[in-house]
Parts: sequence; C-alpha cells; structure tokens
Amino acid sequence: MKKNNYKIYIGLLIILLLQSGCQKAPINNLIEGMWKLEEYTTHEDNVTHSCERIYYSIQLWSVEVAEKQGSHGYKSSIGRFIYGENENEIIMKDFYYRNWTTDSKEATNVEDLKPYGLNNLETIFEIVQLDKHSLILRSDYATLRFKSF
Repeated sequence: MKKNNYKIYIGLLIILLLQSGCQKAPINNLIEGMWKLEEYTTHEDNVTHSCERIYYSIQLWSVEVAEKQGSHGYKSSIGRFIYGENENEIIMKDFYYRNWTTDSKEATNVEDLKPYGLNNLETIFEIVQLDKHSLILRSDYATLRFKSF
C-alpha cells in the first residue's frame, strides 16, 4: 500500500510542475499591463497634446493602442512590442488594424497612429521613467506620459 501512495505523490508532483512551467509570465512586470496615455509632447513644435480615453495594452510581445469609449472614433491597432538590447529601450512596430470580424491584417495608416503619439509604423522609445504608477517614453517624435490603469 505504501508503494501506491508514493506513485500517487510522484504523479501529483509531476502534474504540479508541468502546470507551473506552462504559464506565460511577463518579461517585465513594470511595463507590461494597461496604460492610459495622459498626454504627449511633440518635439518639433514643443506642443503638448492632451489625450482622452487613449490606452496602450502591453502584453508579452504585443501592444494594442485604442480609444476606449471615446468620442473621436480613432482606429485601434495592434503591433509588435520588443525589448531593445539596451534595458532602457523598447520598440513598437508592425502595426495593423484590429478587426474582430475577419482574420485580415491590413497595415495601419501612419496618420491613424498620430492620436496615440506615434508618427511611424516602427518607433524606438527610450524609457525615461518607469514605476508602478507612471511611465514616460521618449522617441524622436514625441515624449509620451502614461499612468497605470
């Protein structure tokens, strides 16, 4: 009877180890999550643009930019989110429109990204500030200020 108990315990241990090893854990707990874009300042003209209901959702290797229940009707887009070689650098690229009805992946128009503080389909950001409550990113186009959501 003791031999059967050991087999049961070993089987349960193997199941527990397999379950914990398959989880998709964030690479960086501080940056991955939901962020509300408060404002962005364009460098060319030093104008600060206030944002209403603009959100970035960052999870593993993807980023979604969307206006949630806003009045402007901005198009949502999904792109790739990549950590740069430098720990203070991230890259957002390969944006396409979010389409719930088909599997098509139409490339996002750059003009549709401007309300999100982006001016290119591929943008390299320097992480200026990052903590649990706030995030500041700087690209060659603008400085974006977020608060956690």
